[in-house]
Amino acid sequence: MCAIFGIIGKNNDYLLKKISESQIYRGPDEQNFFIDKEKSIHLGSNRLAVVDKAGGQQPMFSEDRNYVVIYNGCIFNFIEIKEFLEKKKINFETNSDTEVLTKAFAYFGNKCFNYFDGMWACAIYDKKKNCLTLSRDYLGQKPLYYYINNNQFIFSSQLNGILCDKDLKLSKDKIGIAKYFIHGFFPAPHTPYSEVKQLDPGSLIDIDLSNLSFKKKIYWDISSGPDYNIFFDKKFNKENFQIKFKEIINNYSISDKKMALSLSGGTDSFLTSYFLTNKIGKTSSFSLGFEDESYDESEIIKNLDLNLEKNVFKATNEDLKNIFLSILSKNIDPVGDSSMIPTFLIFEKIKKFSNVAITGDGGDENFFGYIIFDGFKLGLILQKIFPKFLFKFIKFILRPLKISDEYMSFKKRVKTFFLGLDEKSEKLLLNWISTLSLKDVEENLNIKINEQIFFQDIKKIYESNNDKMKFAQIYIFKYYLPVILNKIDQASMLNSVEARSPFLSKYIINFTLSEKTENIYSIFKKKKFILETFYEIIPKSIQKSKKHGFAFKKENILKNKKLVKDLIDEKNLNNKEFFYKKYENFLNTGNYSNYLWHEIILNNFYKKNTFKK
Repeated sequence: MCAIFGIIGKNNDYLLKKISESQIYRGPDEQNFFIDKEKSIHLGSNRLAVVDKAGGQQPMFSEDRNYVVIYNGCIFNFIEIKEFLEKKKINFETNSDTEVLTKAFAYFGNKCFNYFDGMWACAIYDKKKNCLTLSRDYLGQKPLYYYINNNQFIFSSQLNGILCDKDLKLSKDKIGIAKYFIHGFFPAPHTPYSEVKQLDPGSLIDIDLSNLSFKKKIYWDISSGPDYNIFFDKKFNKENFQIKFKEIINNYSISDKKMALSLSGGTDSFLTSYFLTNKIGKTSSFSLGFEDESYDESEIIKNLDLNLEKNVFKATNEDLKNIFLSILSKNIDPVGDSSMIPTFLIFEKIKKFSNVAITGDGGDENFFGYIIFDGFKLGLILQKIFPKFLFKFIKFILRPLKISDEYMSFKKRVKTFFLGLDEKSEKLLLNWISTLSLKDVEENLNIKINEQIFFQDIKKIYESNNDKMKFAQIYIFKYYLPVILNKIDQASMLNSVEARSPFLSKYIINFTLSEKTENIYSIFKKKKFILETFYEIIPKSIQKSKKHGFAFKKENILKNKKLVKDLIDEKNLNNKEFFYKKYENFLNTGNYSNYLWHEIILNNFYKKNTFKK
């Protein structure tokens, strides 16, 4: 895992090193550069060495020295691709996935990105064509930002890298901020700044370095369905899923160091642990419990019968507050998910054991594990039976209802469900997940939003899927999973740990996208396919347990009025009156906690990164 970055069009060695220093934690093992001052090309890499420490150094050159590659991530099917290329008489000198990426690009061109199972952000400089190719993985597990004008191109794994250039003139991206408050993150290509963009997941750009013109290409959008090709075929199916899952775990556990496990009490985490320990033997797992009992599942974890050296830590409310303040002190990309705090703490513990860990993320997206899927299914049924005015009336009655701080309390679930039920079906998921309504966003930012344009991508996905549960699955992949990926990337990288999620394998995503929904989802049986496929392996205690997300009671922090006041820089609030009105509402009813958290995080980011209008 690494940080990659570059400057094109301006010779500035000092800036290149400042960018490297700004994200040194992403790659503390090596910092290397490629500089061609004649062409004003500067590329850099901070490397976290996980696979083939000796042979995977970057920048890496192709055999003919034409391609220069810097790369952040891991290609988990690199051995299979390597064997294919060796049959084509292509020789390899290392055991690294970086060399496989380099030679796959030389052989296949841009098509190689469809053949990778993994996570990556990479930059490949083609000397002969005087072209730079940037690519980001199909889910966006690894971030990649860029800034471009007529004279200069800068790219970086993190925003703070680009912001090292103090000569940039930046302004707030109000549409990006609106999407941040609607979706809980900045969907690509948006960022907090209008002039800085994210590369979209599943896309690449080719930049002509002679004039900095570029072409963008989407090599795979999961809303279009599975991406089958010579390395991903339909032989991965429900009949051999268990065998194939074991192979995926084998691929995802290739590492110079022994793997650590981030262990929760859920089915996905259990299965990952089960198959990993069967392969490599006893290993260490890391779990976190909480003071507040409704958020704590540490006792379930302690009772799991696995070949593990379990490390179960109990975080006090004071611990969590201190971690929160520590993260705020760092200049990182704005992460709106409050579970960033306990996730950071887990990776902080893991770092003492290894620099690579496996997690269970992705199983709920693939196999309909979230309660929101059941809510969507039920909502569709009720909307067909009852008139809209009834839902509006129920919403009016429930609005002043005070909700408790307990994890997923019954009142909270009921209130959330009915607050969005009077909207169009395509917006049900959006309303349940959003931190603010569109009307609130307009008031907060003092802008008028064209709703039809703002939500056109969601509407397109909805209308193109007759199976509305398939729409729900794709929606969660595109508008909820990125929040988790952002959190995992930041929390792990701040601790110089590579986090791997086997359930995000392209093999599994292809399978669930192509499989009929009724084969993998039932409102009456959570994780239907997983439970049926691994029935003999998963303990009864886990099969019967309720879904429990990894969260802590953020309300303990938000109710600290002095702390909130100290954290907020009113000059960077979009609407001071709006913020304090919602804060007062939160103190009285428990509403708007997610909005307040996101506002504090974004406010802190802008406070650290002043810009010129």
